Parts: sequence; structure tokens; C-alpha cells
Amino acid sequence: MSILQLMKDRYSCRRYSQEEVSKEDLTKILEAGKSAPTGHNNQPQKIYVITKGEAREKFLKDFTYDYKAPCYLVCAYDELRLGNKEFNENGVIDVSIAMTQMMLMAEELGLGTCWISHFPEEVIADNLGLPKNEKVVSVLAVGHHREDDRPSKLHFTNREDEELVIFL
Repeated sequence: MSILQLMKDRYSCRRYSQEEVSKEDLTKILEAGKSAPTGHNNQPQKIYVITKGEAREKFLKDFTYDYKAPCYLVCAYDELRLGNKEFNENGVIDVSIAMTQMMLMAEELGLGTCWISHFPEEVIADNLGLPKNEKVVSVLAVGHHREDDRPSKLHFTNREDEELVIFL
């Protein structure tokens, strides 16, 4: 499959089976995030893997969008790796690039993902006991699609090229 077709096929999965993500697949997904390009190669991303136990309970305590995924990747950046607070925007961008690469790797492996960005970042960081210099950007739900999972009706709706691309 071409990379373009993989990108088109990928959609936000909101119904997961309870089958665990294999260690081998998780390693590949994390490797994809680790290999993401970052500003000045600072590599500020921190990926917290939440699967079960006490960490999962703490994470889900104040998390609104529990899609019952067997794995959640809490994606943050370390402000200290950026060297200067004025570069914090770079941390968000760097984490976003890493998350995109992890989503595409998961898709290649036949797994579903959902990028979740609407939640109280500070509360989640506190619940998990993250260092104060680490800022949570988003969460990536990861798992096997449940049989009844389908893309949303809007998934295949795209604006016209003329609206999106302007040649100057």
C-alpha cells in the first residue's frame, strides 16, 4: 500500500476491542515517534504508555474521552529540552509530528488510533505525577478496531483543492 493510501484510509477509531496491543507493535509505534524530526533535534517529546493497573486508573480518573482503548499514549514535551520558554510552541509542534508518525505506524500495523486533545492537561499531568517541566499536548488512543467501528460520516468529506491550495 502506498503511504498516500495509508493516510487516506486512516481514521479516528472510537471503538476498540479489548485485545491488547502487542509489545512488538507498541515498540514499532514508539520507534516511529522517536524518529520524528524535531526543531534543532532537541527531541523534547515524552511518551507515557498507559495500559493497565494503577497508572490507567489515575489517568482515567479525570479523562473525559475514554474510548476503552487498551493503550493510551500520553504525549508531552520537556520544556527543559527546548532551552527557552519562547520555544514552547516548538514543543507542541514536535510532539504533533511524533504523534502523526505514531498514528501512521499504527495504521500500517492494522491498529486504530484516535488523537484526543480536549481534556484538562494539568489535571492529567498531576494525576500521573509528571514533572512540572513536562507539558501534556495530547493523548493517542491505540488498539485493535472493534468489529462495529467505522469512520465518521465526515471522514471522506474534503474541501476542494481551490479552497486549500493556492499557488502564488
